[in-house]
Amino acid sequence: MMCEELLQALVQYQMQQGEKPNTLRLNQDYYKTVLEQLAYPDWLIEKKIKNLDQSFLGVQVELTSEVETFEMRQIKKVAEL
Repeated sequence: MMCEELLQALVQYQMQQGEKPNTLRLNQDYYKTVLEQLAYPDWLIEKKIKNLDQSFLGVQVELTSEVETFEMRQIKKVAEL
């Protein structure tokens, strides 16, 4: 299942990096399928896809067609002087 694949990747990332990624880039069709597999109702799936400021399992989500499935990013914040 796609949701298991995504969950496994998130857990592995956190174990290797010691923290969650800042951003989870998801293909919109992939994200919709994951939400369907998690038994989200259709109205909530549509709401989550249209909402630009969203998170999934505590990680900021960016929907994009630039990735086939998903990609995780850790963006380091630079301290201001």
